[in-house]
Amino acid sequence: LLFVVSQLILSVGGFGWGPLAPFLKKVMSLNSTQIGLISSGFYLTASLSALPGGIVVDRYGVRTGVLFWIGITGIFLVVLSFIQNYAFFLIFVALSGIGYGMGNPVASKGLFMWFDPQTRGAVFGIRQAAVTAGGAVAGVLLVFISERMGPYIAIRTVGVIIMIMFIICFFFYHDPLTRRDMHGKQERGKKGKTKFKSLVNNKPLLILSIIFALLGLSQGIVTTFLLLYANEKLGYSLIASGSFLTIAMISGAAGRILWGVISDRIFYGARKPVMHIIAALATLCSIGLALWEAYWPQWLFMPFVVVVGMSCIGFNSIAVLTAAELSEKDNTATAVGLVSTIAWGGLFIGPLFFGSLTDHFGYFYSWMTLAVFSLICFSLCFFLSVPAYET
Repeated sequence: LLFVVSQLILSVGGFGWGPLAPFLKKVMSLNSTQIGLISSGFYLTASLSALPGGIVVDRYGVRTGVLFWIGITGIFLVVLSFIQNYAFFLIFVALSGIGYGMGNPVASKGLFMWFDPQTRGAVFGIRQAAVTAGGAVAGVLLVFISERMGPYIAIRTVGVIIMIMFIICFFFYHDPLTRRDMHGKQERGKKGKTKFKSLVNNKPLLILSIIFALLGLSQGIVTTFLLLYANEKLGYSLIASGSFLTIAMISGAAGRILWGVISDRIFYGARKPVMHIIAALATLCSIGLALWEAYWPQWLFMPFVVVVGMSCIGFNSIAVLTAAELSEKDNTATAVGLVSTIAWGGLFIGPLFFGSLTDHFGYFYSWMTLAVFSLICFSLCFFLSVPAYET
């Protein structure tokens, strides 16, 4: 429960750049490239902190990671809410991303220790659903606050809530299996370098990282630009556009649970078929967004956005779970951190790349370029080798 609630709250901040985009664009006089750079800066440092965060969690425990994860993110978001200079704004966005990037290895290690393989798909899905549920809350809450009090108050509100969660975790959260962790601490210190080398040489893990990064392109772009796209290209109001982003986020949350259940129950723990389905849907959705016209009916756009959310945002739980299962149990957080470091390169590059393409060539060519990358991701899934557990 703590992981789910913490992830939901932090994701309001992590996915807040899309809902805040039109307000920051107006207040700070920014173009699409500069808006993309805000999100990219956040995910750049998140990607760089994922691997060190995983190493910290494997060596010092989940509790330490939880406090770093929540505390660093919250304090820098609070400071960020007082900064109006764009250059300094980017710096503190990046600093808050350092904490946020620890989320995957921290939560994955904790859940991996508590649940067996037959239930991990659903459990990881529920935790990952909190990521996009937070994005859905951001699509409504941050737009509501920004319209009435401005984007800086919206950022400050999120930062304060995160710091309240930090205080709760500090006093009430303790690691499971404490004695076992203490017994294994010296061994982990001695074998850490060998285990890290084995992860780097793990070809399935590296292929998964590339697939994760390509799908991350879709996630970063959709969460940053779907609201702007619906408002600027399709002509919907900011409230309606924010609602579409919320629908996409809720669908992504549902997808993260659904894909885990499908993998556990229909494919008996096989992750590869689900990855293929997700990559195929992401490709089709990117093409659909490129071809969509403003005069097409709104009722048709809503179910389409649901599919966009389930594929472009809902993939994360299966990818993270697969990374955990491709590693040894006491090296889980480091493995997830390594994959996240590579994968979040997509979240970092995507918004900046897409924003630049949009400024120069428009939305059509930008979405079609994303479709090409999604198709490459689909092809790479054929080369992915993942373990199957006994049922």
